Amino acid sequence: MKSPFPYETIANSSTFYGRDKEIEEIKKFFKTSNNILIHSKRRMGKSTLIQELFRRVEEEYICIYCDIFDITSKEDFAKLLLKAISNVEQNDFKDMFKKFSDIFKRVRVEPSFDPNSSKFSLKPVVSTLTFEEMMEDFFRALEELQKEKKIIFAIDEFQQISSINDVKLDAFLRKEIQKGSDISWIFLGSKRHLLTSLFEYKAPLYEMATHKELQALSLDDVYAYTKQYINIDKELMTYIYERTDSETKLLQNICHILWLEKKDEQITKEYIDEVLLQIINSKDSSFRLIYDMLNNNQKIALKILSKYKSKIYTQEVLNEFNIKKQTLQSAIKALYEKEICDKNGDVIYIPDRTLELWLQKSFSNNI
Repeated sequence: MKSPFPYETIANSSTFYGRDKEIEEIKKFFKTSNNILIHSKRRMGKSTLIQELFRRVEEEYICIYCDIFDITSKEDFAKLLLKAISNVEQNDFKDMFKKFSDIFKRVRVEPSFDPNSSKFSLKPVVSTLTFEEMMEDFFRALEELQKEKKIIFAIDEFQQISSINDVKLDAFLRKEIQKGSDISWIFLGSKRHLLTSLFEYKAPLYEMATHKELQALSLDDVYAYTKQYINIDKELMTYIYERTDSETKLLQNICHILWLEKKDEQITKEYIDEVLLQIINSKDSSFRLIYDMLNNNQKIALKILSKYKSKIYTQEVLNEFNIKKQTLQSAIKALYEKEICDKNGDVIYIPDRTLELWLQKSFSNNI
């Protein structure tokens, strides 16, 4: 039996839970082809939410998902969009091949076989095309597809477009989005300060999407699902929820281990602590590598963030860590750029809960 608590892969319909309200809210945008920006910390389940949403509406809409986390150029962006749209239909490979061979004006597609999944897909061949030519074919294909059904196009890790400097991808997209069509765009992201800057006042995408922050799964939903597979009471489930700071991935990781090793036994707080420590220790090498690459002031800033979530620039905190305010501000800025910390209002925080717990353990010998 597969684990009912996937934490490194996307949940399927049988292991998805607790987001019915969010799905119904998002579905309302599709009826009028409006756009939505969904943001949250990483590891909170945004991608899983969209994949389940697509499963529920795929009969009514053409659903396209594109993850642009790895882009380093405008050409990468265009290629990923073309790949996503080329493989939107998986029912009949021959029909899909013919359709996109006809739809694309410049892009050529060729069959590609994945030995791991034993599935065929289409690979756009674009080696001789410019960015503008690829994007022209992409939007042309969208125009053709929307003649069949309304389209939902989700772009995950959307904030990555801000790293491309030789063209303003947000301005490029705005020109197409504002034309008006039967397309709902879903922009997903986790680097809050980068993502929100793309939609702020005077930015090209200002007012082009409704903002929605994805909150943590509710404790009641987590407990209702978990108790089906693990012998655990509400008090201990609350303890796990609080220790993980309600981060979905870490919470699922803990529950997976409990299910694997103790599913028929009564769980104890002591054993939960053992499991959490086991997970933290498993990350020691990778976290130590990150930490060792920081300069001294950045290390001090991390120590401060692992202890305080607000008012880090007070004289009391500065004196405690023997650092000047301007020096700390510069160090925090560097951690932003390295994506090790983020900001929500006046709160500067470490978005990776496991890293935060590792830092607390490293600096205080306890978690």
